[in-house]
Amino acid sequence: MSRARRVAAATVAAAAIAAAVALVAPRHAAAEPYRWALSDGDRNVTAYYDHGGVLDWQCGSWTYAGHKGTDTGVVRYTQVYAAAGGWVKHRTDGYGDGYVGSTDGGGFGNAVALFHGDGDETIYGHLSAGTGIPADGATLACGDPLGQSGTSGNSSGPHLHFETRVGVDEAGSYYSGAADDPFAGDCGGPTSFWVDQAVDRPTTTCGDGTVPLADDAAYVADVTIPDGTEVVAGTPFVKTWRLRNTGTTTWGDGYALVHVDGPDFAGVAAPVAAAPGAEVVVSVPLSAAGDGLQRSSWRVAHDGVAFGETVWVEVTVVASPSVDADGDGFGPGQDCDDADPTVHPGAEELCDGIDGDCDGRADDELVRTCCGDGVQACVGAAWGACDATAACEADDGGAVDGGCAATGGGGAGTVALLGFLGLVGVLTRTGRRRR
Repeated sequence: MSRARRVAAATVAAAAIAAAVALVAPRHAAAEPYRWALSDGDRNVTAYYDHGGVLDWQCGSWTYAGHKGTDTGVVRYTQVYAAAGGWVKHRTDGYGDGYVGSTDGGGFGNAVALFHGDGDETIYGHLSAGTGIPADGATLACGDPLGQSGTSGNSSGPHLHFETRVGVDEAGSYYSGAADDPFAGDCGGPTSFWVDQAVDRPTTTCGDGTVPLADDAAYVADVTIPDGTEVVAGTPFVKTWRLRNTGTTTWGDGYALVHVDGPDFAGVAAPVAAAPGAEVVVSVPLSAAGDGLQRSSWRVAHDGVAFGETVWVEVTVVASPSVDADGDGFGPGQDCDDADPTVHPGAEELCDGIDGDCDGRADDELVRTCCGDGVQACVGAAWGACDATAACEADDGGAVDGGCAATGGGGAGTVALLGFLGLVGVLTRTGRRRR
């Protein structure tokens, strides 16, 4: 299954520097070609394999002396995928953030070495601890998740170090054999290790032609409670984020925004639903706790396994607001209308098109009973039609709002909220983006 690769002589014309690259013995390419080990959108390569003299496969200098892999700058907790099927020959986990010169994990920090057979191996270095790094001996298919990016080991910032090795002894050290460059170019080998190198953007397609489904999520914007907002201890507030499904899976059953770090502010997981590429607004009811600056971090999870960018609510918890123009006990930021004492977190939401409880949306899916056992919903700041039309026609009480006199314990003014103030849930909308 081996394929010959040889390094060709090349000249760096743009720099007018001759960079002769001597021919070497034929090299062994991957027994199974590789897919890009990140999502399609993660392409910020910061350093390629060094062919000597700080020379990358394109005859440029996008590398550094002695570098034996491909480094891609990504935010912390970016999902990393198996480039091809194989079994875990080596793994490390449990290291915190590293630094330049760190020897944690042999310099790779938290890492996975995946053996593909015929002496071929890929290494995924500098992962974050506790992010689903598989066990020694575990079998993975192409595209399976194997951990999330970080900056452990010999690292100056969050990135993935992806290294291809050939001639690895299946029964010996994972670091036997030799590193090789998966890219083909004038200063690299004539044969690419990728399924499709696509010039300089290897595809996420596996060797069998499939593109595995992948979970991923990105932060778009804060809808409510900007960072640093002053909130009063012991009082409710609702944090709302806009997120984008940047993966290839459809969020639905089993998907939720979950708490991952810092105080949870009595928040619970919020279900999320979104098609690939769609944006979703997610709200979580919280209660201020602690004192001073507090950050609560959250991530989307599938069946309890978190993925994608971390989002957070960062607030300054105080005993009383420093500013409270309407005297309702809540200051600007937590109070979405500090000129109206009837509008604040925890206030009654009315069918009037106003965000009365400051959860980031008006009317909150309000419903009320009508015509005995009918129901009508608040739509566009007005009560819609009653769904009990037959009862409405027979009602002697006369038509009001949605078609007939509303009935129930509180009469025409009775209002019910679906769920817990209608706050735990999602709405799909369009919008813009974050860091």
